[in-house]
Amino acid sequence: MVYKEKQRIEQLFATLKKAGLNLEATQLESIAAIQRLTVLALSIAVRILQLIQGRENPDLPATVAFSDEQLQCLFAIAPTLDGKTQLQQNPYPPQTLAWATWIIARLGGWSGYKSQKPPGITTLIRGLYQFESTFFGWKLALGLLVCTP
Repeated sequence: MVYKEKQRIEQLFATLKKAGLNLEATQLESIAAIQRLTVLALSIAVRILQLIQGRENPDLPATVAFSDEQLQCLFAIAPTLDGKTQLQQNPYPPQTLAWATWIIARLGGWSGYKSQKPPGITTLIRGLYQFESTFFGWKLALGLLVCTP
């Protein structure tokens, strides 16, 4: 197996375990409930891995991990996350996965400085949770949220 592939598998499991979603700490007892939780956790873990890949490959489009509506929200919040100096500006072209990952990392508490180590799994998970909350509120404010009984 190629080292990069092995590293990605290890990142997937790290995302599912204590370093990320802490799936092992579930108190669910039903097999069906644990299976549903695992599927949901895997979808989040894959998205985190996509963000990590975007961090490493600035040519990927943001549509790999985000819908068109989510991209619109990212465009709306991006200016609020840029710092005052050039060093704290998002250095990536808009609509790339690297650009979106930078925004998610900033939402997760990363300073944005290139001299700092890249954002890790925990920071990206925090940022993704923050983005999902922001996205829900953004849709609600624009009247785009459709709730069905």
